[in-house]
Amino acid sequence: MTRDEGTTRDEGTTRDEGTTRDEGTTRAGEQAPPMVLADQVCKNYGALKVLKGVSLEVQRGKVLCLIGPSGSGKSTFLRCINHLERVDAGRLYVDGELVGYSERGGRLYELHPAKAARQRREIGMVFQHFNLFPHRTALENVIEAPMLVRRLRRKDAVERASALLAQVGLAAKADAYPAQLSGGQQQRVAIARALAMEPKLMLFDEPTSALDPELVGEVLGVMKNLAAAGMTMVVVTHEMAFAREVADTLVFMDGGVVVESGPPRALLENPQHERTQAFLSKLL
Repeated sequence: MTRDEGTTRDEGTTRDEGTTRDEGTTRAGEQAPPMVLADQVCKNYGALKVLKGVSLEVQRGKVLCLIGPSGSGKSTFLRCINHLERVDAGRLYVDGELVGYSERGGRLYELHPAKAARQRREIGMVFQHFNLFPHRTALENVIEAPMLVRRLRRKDAVERASALLAQVGLAAKADAYPAQLSGGQQQRVAIARALAMEPKLMLFDEPTSALDPELVGEVLGVMKNLAAAGMTMVVVTHEMAFAREVADTLVFMDGGVVVESGPPRALLENPQHERTQAFLSKLL
């Protein structure tokens, strides 16, 4: 069932009606919902159809990698997951909760921006470019959101930020400003900043594409550690070796649709679709 054109914004400030968020207290025998569930998601920019009915799911604790040529809709889909982009049809759920909308009587009503922001803070996102505050140190960049959004006391925020910077191998750079850090170090600060909000899902939009080749490995190493620790991740990437090693599912997109998906090794070594074969032949 697709979204009705011109959905209405839900201006209420009470609980979101019609949502089905699972709080981790499912009754005995019930299976928890996928962390991400996309059902025929469409996104248009005017007459340009960028997503044309994308359906996929990501189980909690798993890693899904999206690959495909530029313009295939990968990054747009990623931005739809946390409602940075509105969908024009279909449904997107995170942890069982409808993203960006409430549903009543079969119609979708766009959430008030404050409600959408509350949803979004459960989803960490790391972009191609680091977007760090240049006038703040690495530590200050990491503590900003937890203090402002989650109202964490500075002492607690600093303690958590210090632990996260150590986790990404930057304990010694806590007092450094972005201009004093390499691109790889800045991206690792950006990952620590996203983790500081204690998200249940992490989205990575080509996190190594802006890095010099010799710096790619240090960022991918942090991501591998996150995956090993059980973080649910959706990653747009061109790093085929990373996808082969870390992903549980590999999805090839082209022209706004999922062309082929499956276990990474099987898809990379024996793609079934002609378009997938042509794409991979230029990379592998």
